[in-house]
Amino acid sequence: MSPMLPALERAARWLPLALGVLLFTASPLWADRLVTTDGRILEVKKARVEGQGFRLTFDNGEIVLKDSSLVKAVEIEGDMSDYVPKDETERTNLAKGFVKYGGAWMSKQAYEDKLALEHARTLKRTEEMRAHADFDSGWTKETAHFAIRSNTSPEILDYYAELLETYYSLMDNRFGINPSPSLRRTKMSVNIFKNRKEFQEYTKVPQGVAGFFSPSDQSLNFFHDYAENDISNWVSLHECTHLLTFLIDPQYVSQIWVNEGVADYFGSAEIAVDKKRGKITITPGRLQTDRVLTVQQAISEGNDIKLENLFKIQRDDFHAFEYSHAWSFVYFLNQTPKYKKGFDRFFKDLYSLAKGIEYEIVDYASFGGGRGKRVPPEEIRRLLLSCLGVKDSAVLEKEWKEFIAKVPIEGPAARFKRAYYMIVQGRCSPTPRTPSRPARRRSRTWNGPWPTSMRPSIRASRIPAPTTRATAHE
Repeated sequence: MSPMLPALERAARWLPLALGVLLFTASPLWADRLVTTDGRILEVKKARVEGQGFRLTFDNGEIVLKDSSLVKAVEIEGDMSDYVPKDETERTNLAKGFVKYGGAWMSKQAYEDKLALEHARTLKRTEEMRAHADFDSGWTKETAHFAIRSNTSPEILDYYAELLETYYSLMDNRFGINPSPSLRRTKMSVNIFKNRKEFQEYTKVPQGVAGFFSPSDQSLNFFHDYAENDISNWVSLHECTHLLTFLIDPQYVSQIWVNEGVADYFGSAEIAVDKKRGKITITPGRLQTDRVLTVQQAISEGNDIKLENLFKIQRDDFHAFEYSHAWSFVYFLNQTPKYKKGFDRFFKDLYSLAKGIEYEIVDYASFGGGRGKRVPPEEIRRLLLSCLGVKDSAVLEKEWKEFIAKVPIEGPAARFKRAYYMIVQGRCSPTPRTPSRPARRRSRTWNGPWPTSMRPSIRASRIPAPTTRATAHE
């Protein structure tokens, strides 16, 4: 079950009722309810058992479910004219003229009183939703580290507030986030839009972008995908990873494979919600079958990215094909016990510029002449191999590729996922690809130019030649 559903179920209950308010005079009072296994609630005119499934009747048609595998429960409400009683108690209630609503039998007067009460509550909720429909008038909430605004719903706002704070704690415990005094006093802005169209219109981002972190205004921005909650979870945690590395050192300029590989690994997480307490548990490292498929195909065709080349790859050459390799390498290191602790030490030392790490001072056009610190690729390579206790990168690459090649995946499902993500994000290209190389696709985080007022990341800027070299000291 999607982890969003415990929070969304409460919000979802209002949607059919809100629609009922608008159609109140045209629709009958009677309505049945079907509860799906993932917690969604559908109001239908009539729901009746048919064979191994159900026949659902709506005002404008019918839907037949061949089996009940996706149905958690069906509540027969109001119109009991063709209801088949399950036992003697129900037969007696029917004889008395009772109706069943909300799982309970009641008189018709009690039923009508309950409808009137729910109607009043629905009107109030509808007015509340209308008052916060525009993003600028959305609901707001402050947590320990974030100031969040959203025009989705209070329930979804609460969910993301808990999710991001849980993620902050997880990454702080693992790597140590020690912001400067000024950043420690600053709460990062989080803007959650109710759909892709509004997100694009408000932020002026290209179509393929689902979210971004902007260091210039210290904000995390994305939209909630009601149809695909997993995508929203992924984007929020992926971009929050960039936010957290910014807090470690705002002037640090990351190497693209490390930056995106780590964000992809930790952003892809299993998320569990305690229904009673609302507490969230995040377990990073969820397998990305589409990325595995891409790398496995590349290995079998002999055009996989070599580790030494991955170390040196530049931002302009980093697309979905490279994303897959970077993620798979970080995934391999974190799933291999002998390398996991070494990788943690590497990541923490690199982003905090631990003592002895050589770096370059570079200029940033995106910050109006500001300056940043960049660790050269060869120094990142040295640090990684040292932390892992590896002397020969060829040995490490062999282990990496053998590990990924053996990961079991369902090929058709992985292909569908890869193609589906391309379609929903408008990244399908009419240009034919050469059959010898897996198609490269633009990442969900934008790598191109940004509007000056909404430049999402120092990591999206081209870095000119360094002007100064330095070594980190205590």
